Amino acid sequence: MMLIPQTHFHSLIDEDKEWYSVQDVAAIIGRTDQYVRDCFDNGHLLGHRLVGRSRNGASGRRSYQVHRDGLVLYLLETANYEPEDFMERVASILSKRHPDEIQAIAEQAISTGRRRRRF
Repeated sequence: MMLIPQTHFHSLIDEDKEWYSVQDVAAIIGRTDQYVRDCFDNGHLLGHRLVGRSRNGASGRRSYQVHRDGLVLYLLETANYEPEDFMERVASILSKRHPDEIQAIAEQAISTGRRRRRF
């Protein structure tokens, strides 16, 4: 199932690849591996952190995996696009998602917007 519109991101993201390593993401966004790990750790880049265990049971090396959708969201959030361009791309991503997932996302967005207006 292709989730990336054949537009701006088509040349950046392999449409047949679902998960990206730190090194992959760094190459795509033109930053260092450490920058990508920092973005991941501070919540600017969504994905999964895997912690290995050594033979003695101590925590081992951490590994990061970023899903294609997380990478697209990062690119959208850090872009300086016109609002119309942003909305077109978000709509394109959402059009590939299950309707229940879209509804849950919309409900969360509305709830977040209501909380922000209270301040």
